[in-house]
Amino acid sequence: MLNHRIQLLKRGAGRDAAGQRAKGWEVARSLWADVLFQTGAEVMRADADVSIVKCSIRIRKRADVDASMGARYLGLDYDIKAVLPDSKDRDYMFLVCESVK
Repeated sequence: MLNHRIQLLKRGAGRDAAGQRAKGWEVARSLWADVLFQTGAEVMRADADVSIVKCSIRIRKRADVDASMGARYLGLDYDIKAVLPDSKDRDYMFLVCESVK
């Protein structure tokens, strides 16, 4: 059941002061999804506490979604780590996502 509203994100097309590509996200589109949180953990990275949240987002199959994109759900941005087919229903796909704060 796709009952959560998410936004698919793409990397910003702008440039920073040094001429490098901007690292921010731009909203590509909004769509309905099913969001399942797999894990959440707090770890030490570079002597700082960080929170890692992993989730799986099920959406209708689309040709324009890849692992270079991101997803936003409830105000939190996630990196898409992998795009996987739904083995039970070929009309859907899974986005394996991770957010590090």
